[in-house]
Amino acid sequence: MESAVQNQKKKFGIRDIMTIAAMMVICFSIMMVVGSFTLPFPLVYLYGAAGIDGFICAIFFLVASYRVNKHGLIFAWAGIYGLIQGVMGYMFLLPYFLVVGALAEASMIGKDTYRNPIRTRIGWTINCVGNFVGCAVPLWWAWDSYSAMAVESGFTAETLNMQISMVTSPALMLLGAAITAILTILGTLFGQRLLRKHFKKSGIVG
Repeated sequence: MESAVQNQKKKFGIRDIMTIAAMMVICFSIMMVVGSFTLPFPLVYLYGAAGIDGFICAIFFLVASYRVNKHGLIFAWAGIYGLIQGVMGYMFLLPYFLVVGALAEASMIGKDTYRNPIRTRIGWTINCVGNFVGCAVPLWWAWDSYSAMAVESGFTAETLNMQISMVTSPALMLLGAAITAILTILGTLFGQRLLRKHFKKSGIVG
């Protein structure tokens, strides 16, 4: 009986799914806005957008993390992001984001790690750096279809050329990954402080 109760506690309930869905919708909306505002500035868009997403969305990931506190959350988060990319025409990205999710989830092994500040910081950073590297995968895998869709989405020739230079240079990719990691870590620090000061008092997180 006790074992059945413990197993039930490990599974996602309707309330958990609603929480994750709500936080993901907010995050994806933010990512679209960040993309729209940074696209006219190729340098910021290419090297900073994933980090800005990681900084702002850390707050909403942490809300889901603290409220749900169940393994599989960040794997599901990355997998759904991969599915969205697939719907947008990049189905080959789904296995990539499942791998990113598995790596991030592996960093959360243990009890109550989704309420541990350091572990959530590590997991979220892996996920966001994975998002940054994922932006390069279409160029490596399907350049022709990617470039056509990019032009339709408002990419200029300057942005595409800069993107090619970035993804073909290990040093520039490392630079972008480092910027993403730093902004994401700062986002989790800010988000955790916000959770402690406001969200716990208001009952948004337990």
